[in-house]
Amino acid sequence: MADVLVIGAGLAGSLVALELARRGAAVELLDAGQGDGATAVSYGGVPWWAGAPGPMNELMASAPLAWRELEQRHGPLGWSPCSLRLHWSDADADGSSALEQTLAQVETLARRHLGADQVERLDPTPASGGRRLLRLGYGRVDSRQLALALPLALERAGVRRRRGHCGPLQAEALPARQVVLAAGAGCRALWPALPDRLRVSWAGLLRLDAGPLSHELLSGVALSEPNDILMPLMARRQALEQRADQLQRPQWIVDAGLAPWGEGLLLGQSSLVRPGSCCGTPPEAPSLELELRQALERIDPRLGQVPGSLVQVPVSFCSSGPPLVGPVAEAPGLWLLAGLSSPFALAPALAAILAAAIGGEPWALERLPGARAQASAGWS
Repeated sequence: MADVLVIGAGLAGSLVALELARRGAAVELLDAGQGDGATAVSYGGVPWWAGAPGPMNELMASAPLAWRELEQRHGPLGWSPCSLRLHWSDADADGSSALEQTLAQVETLARRHLGADQVERLDPTPASGGRRLLRLGYGRVDSRQLALALPLALERAGVRRRRGHCGPLQAEALPARQVVLAAGAGCRALWPALPDRLRVSWAGLLRLDAGPLSHELLSGVALSEPNDILMPLMARRQALEQRADQLQRPQWIVDAGLAPWGEGLLLGQSSLVRPGSCCGTPPEAPSLELELRQALERIDPRLGQVPGSLVQVPVSFCSSGPPLVGPVAEAPGLWLLAGLSSPFALAPALAAILAAAIGGEPWALERLPGARAQASAGWS
């Protein structure tokens, strides 16, 4: 019997399984095997310098080193330094003050952590359609490469990976001595008594597989470069997540961006958030795809016509406060790792700390944001 059962084989679950195995635990990883998950179709951005002041900022800042150490232990996982290119035009805000305020905040934060040489405004060109650019030092994990590499890394680490489903957990009869619930959008179905601030959205994008067209676009989109992530300066997903508690009706946003995905491309980002903690059904595909393509045409007219396939996945996030990482008080032996809004920046550090806490190291338990939140607010 495994010492630890990890439920969820996405980014968070896989990384904590690797850390537990490194510490000598016998680990079983339960993979629902339901096709594309949030990890496999993510842009994989690592905003390591962009955290708010406090403990989460310190963990995010450690992400580049953490990814390099993971690759030293497990082989290539898709990590690389890159640039983040933020695009905008004067029409993107209801008045120049909001746009200029956002631009000043981003530049100030980036210069503080990166230095002036990693922050550059690029003038518009005829090919860019008049859109402006801010180029920032950044990092990314290629989610296509990661999805292919993680199963091999888990196998080499001795983690037993099993496909299957798990019903709701019972505090008095956990399926292993220690259980880590890291099932993303599926966490609430397995442990319904989670805090209301753990929400689920529907994320959507267009995926263009490897081929001559993706190669041409990677090399030819005027606003981008082959290894970079492109996003709007006035991106709206994070703001939508932060006001999720106040929503009275469903709201969705579409942001025009792109990122490499192996030899292919991920195009656009949408997010649908509904009131309450249930994500419901995904948006109607034709309407969503039309909005994505219209947004992408503002970057490059060709992007609105690419033969990409629409992908929609449920994604967990916390509408307020830190992610939920720590023990569940009502179920000794049950641990939670959920609601990471910047997963590629936070998951490596949090997985290592959580594994240490499960191994009984007191310092680690004190550093878990979920343990602190639970002590002060009583979540379970």
